[in-house]
Amino acid sequence: MSHHTRPLALFAAVALPTGWLLLSAPPLLDLPVEPFVLLTLALALVLPAALLVRREHDHGVRRLLHDGVRLPRPWWLLLPATALIPALTWAAAALAGSRPTLAGPDLAALAISLSSSVLIVNLWEEIVWTGFVQRRAMARWGTLGGSLVTTALFAGIHLPLAFAGGGDAGAGLAALAVSGLGLRLLAAAADRWSGGSLLTVAILHASFNTAGDVVRPEDDWLRYAATAALGLLALAAMARRRTTSSTGGAPTTTSTSSGTGGRSRAVTAVEAT
Repeated sequence: MSHHTRPLALFAAVALPTGWLLLSAPPLLDLPVEPFVLLTLALALVLPAALLVRREHDHGVRRLLHDGVRLPRPWWLLLPATALIPALTWAAAALAGSRPTLAGPDLAALAISLSSSVLIVNLWEEIVWTGFVQRRAMARWGTLGGSLVTTALFAGIHLPLAFAGGGDAGAGLAALAVSGLGLRLLAAAADRWSGGSLLTVAILHASFNTAGDVVRPEDDWLRYAATAALGLLALAAMARRRTTSSTGGAPTTTSTSSGTGGRSRAVTAVEAT
């Protein structure tokens, strides 16, 4: 087992059963889900990832935290990270004739929701999912392969929620898998193009969550479709950049899972952990 895959296997062995145990409690005990989501974040994700990083390198946790507060380079990548998924979801809803009305107070509420989501949940999530899991998985299996592995773990830990509520569990799992892969591909692109800014990835993740507020619940599939489409476009853009760089400007065909491509010192930090 390589130095990339061993920490991932140990993480999965702790995170999945812990997450299943905690997230199964709300539907079984008729309790609110939010406290258990935070417990899952702390005990199933952040704690095992921090211990594994600390075990391998003394400064690994500090490096991940630094990536978590680092602004992107260029700074304007914060704009698409914040607005792209909600805007495309809104536009798709408008074309479908199901756009809700968004007034000034609604936009202010969305901004507050996004900001609080980043600070309380998504920043810590992405320090783990992108900073610890996906960077390692992509270093081992390439952009597409690493994103698929991360999606599987991300969807896996959310399995209890897919079966809760009495809805169609199969549809819930499909939506989780499709949108999850799209989001992981966007996270890979944001991490790479921002110079390793996990703050940018966290804002992107929060914007996906808040995009659900710009459509009616029955039209939420538009958010999943928009995220999947943007993820595929990001994958194509990363592949084109990599092949153009490797051939000195002339694009050639190559597998998207053959490697992680160019990266800033974020990769160096991960490989050192």
